[in-house]
Amino acid sequence: MPTSKKRSSAKKRTGVSRSVATSPTAISALTLAFGTWYRVHVEGLDDHPTPEAMLASFSRLTTITAGLPGKRTLAHPVPDTLDALLDHFDEADDAELDDPLWEGASVVDVLDHLLDFLIETERWRGTTAELEESSEIIHELTGDEGGAASGFFTLLVESLETVQAAPVEAQIASLDRWSVIAAIPEFLAWIGDKKTLTATGALRTADIPVVATMLGLAPQRQVPGGSMWDSQPLSAWWYALTESRIIAIDGASLRAGSGFDAWTGDDSKAEAALDLRVAFVRHYLTWWLTKELDADTELGSEVTIRVIGQLCVALSPDLLPGASVDALNLVFDDARPDHDDPDDEGLFGDDDEELSAEVHRLSNEYASERTIAVLAELAASGALTETPVPAGGIRYAVEPDRAHAFSRALQLAVGGFVDDESPAP
Repeated sequence: MPTSKKRSSAKKRTGVSRSVATSPTAISALTLAFGTWYRVHVEGLDDHPTPEAMLASFSRLTTITAGLPGKRTLAHPVPDTLDALLDHFDEADDAELDDPLWEGASVVDVLDHLLDFLIETERWRGTTAELEESSEIIHELTGDEGGAASGFFTLLVESLETVQAAPVEAQIASLDRWSVIAAIPEFLAWIGDKKTLTATGALRTADIPVVATMLGLAPQRQVPGGSMWDSQPLSAWWYALTESRIIAIDGASLRAGSGFDAWTGDDSKAEAALDLRVAFVRHYLTWWLTKELDADTELGSEVTIRVIGQLCVALSPDLLPGASVDALNLVFDDARPDHDDPDDEGLFGDDDEELSAEVHRLSNEYASERTIAVLAELAASGALTETPVPAGGIRYAVEPDRAHAFSRALQLAVGGFVDDESPAP
């Protein structure tokens, strides 16, 4: 049955909310599309409502919403529409609240999956702030503290499934234009049969500028005790080469790895060649993300989540159109759990709410700055392209022909954080 928990209607919304009317024909098309998507989504999941129950509750909700003042519609479930719908149930009688229909799929079930559907299929037409606030409203109903943040992040990651693939040959050609990958054949030719490394398995001091030039990196000053690990772009590249087995290190010896056999295969091996490039991109991105995780236990995780979210948006130009890097960071700021509850003693004592709020603000500021710094490094490598946003600011994009390969790589990287036992491709 619907959740009839009373909510605070006085909460100030940060986004500009609006109602959008939709014709019955459009709602019918939406219902059909949502039903088709949900059947695929729920396949094999025993803990979800059945497709029949979900569609029955969805249809009832669309009818109720259409009858609310203001010509509201579930095609655009912006915050004020959700508030109006939930206010309706706050005032509903027992007969409506106890309707057996809701036992099959609750209001929260429907709204939660509706947001997933609108994002994954790129049908969301509200602002980024509205999306975050709509997620927050839904998760408030379940008492899921921090649920808005995790829900928003999940929606972004699931959008990777919708990135369209260019022909294999076009994907390979686009990836090979990226300087980070374009340098690999020259590097392997330079290795020849074997190159000597330091005792720790790193490039010798004299070889660092040679390899850095191949990557198009600025000359690095050589100082006593310095090493290749002093260069983050070079470290990330070396890690990706090693993990994808393009190079093999045996003590102080460096050779071409077994993975490179598929790099330059004929047309019949194009899929294998693409898979190897995807593996390289996966490990390249993983290095940058893991670096942030290792930097700080709590805030490192927050930065990693933000960078992944920003990359998801960069891979889907139609996802949250008009949202800048700064705007997305603000969404993550708002989605993070608030500072200590003033009703609890909290970290700083019951008289230190202002100090706690300041720590929360500084944490968000740090996370945003680190996110922007990582994105700038990836842009400098050529992985991302900076584009202006009409409303002000910038957002990043990935070259279309390589976007699908990057989306596969990012999914594998994210999966690696969830299951460190999974084998590397």
